[in-house]
Amino acid sequence: MSEIGQIAAILATAREVAVATHIIPDGDCLGSMLGLTLALRKRGTSVIAINADPVPEMFQYLPGQETIIDPDQVTSMPPLLVMVDCTDMERAGKGFSNWQQRVEKIINIDHHVSNTRFGHLNLVDSRAAATAELIYAVLEQIPATFTPEVATCLYTALATDTGSFQYENCTARTLRLAASLLEKGADMPLIREHLWESKPLNSIRLLAATLPTLTLAYEGRVAWMTVSRAALEANGARPEHAEGLVNYPRSIAGVEVGMLFRELPDGKVKVSLRSKKIVDVNRVAALFGGGGHRRAAGCTLDGDLDTVVARVVAAAGEAL
Repeated sequence: MSEIGQIAAILATAREVAVATHIIPDGDCLGSMLGLTLALRKRGTSVIAINADPVPEMFQYLPGQETIIDPDQVTSMPPLLVMVDCTDMERAGKGFSNWQQRVEKIINIDHHVSNTRFGHLNLVDSRAAATAELIYAVLEQIPATFTPEVATCLYTALATDTGSFQYENCTARTLRLAASLLEKGADMPLIREHLWESKPLNSIRLLAATLPTLTLAYEGRVAWMTVSRAALEANGARPEHAEGLVNYPRSIAGVEVGMLFRELPDGKVKVSLRSKKIVDVNRVAALFGGGGHRRAAGCTLDGDLDTVVARVVAAAGEAL
């Protein structure tokens, strides 16, 4: 039996399940987690959805997001834990790996090439455009009911991790799944309004403050911008308002690698990397303890902003 079949069989008979995903949640991790959670609840399964960070404002339209709880709120852990869109247990947040000792089985569902296959069962396929593609396949085999709410969550996951179906990772399979989810009732007007037509003013102000930091190197093939803590504070912006800023340096003609450097409150720097055709940014991120995909990856480094920029820009230049 395939990994998909094994996982579907386990979930079909499970009475209690915990589903968790990574910190600083994005559209794929939230959409995948909630799609799975809602589908299992529809079958009568008791499911707790766990995330260590608040749901960003732009994703608060997702059905079921109000039921997500912090790890500290978990009083009794179910015997089965499903980790969604996490390369390793640590991606779920500090201390979350302690839950490994409190569960009987961990199912790991992910599409990152850097996944460490930490589960008892691992459904890891880097060819999937989003983890939602794998969740869809599992739900089909259970079989589970794709309600409009489930479809809305999974469609959001596909749309966000493919850049609205523009990125290299988008395949014919991805588009067929998207069409199927629309047929199953995914609420496109709701998704469109919140993802693309409701930018917070603070987000636009942060963009205006960040664009002047745009810098190019290596004959215009590497470009980056920086977001300081001061810029976030001055514009009343939250970390989620920096979402998507990395696409501006990447979009410049002639640029192969685009990056965004953001100062974190703990003195570290979060780096987002994107590439177009040549550079495997997963390998660049791995040099600094990070990972992701060939065309989209990230890492977090200790050090001041200028030092981190110099180190990562040099690594990106060497990768050209």
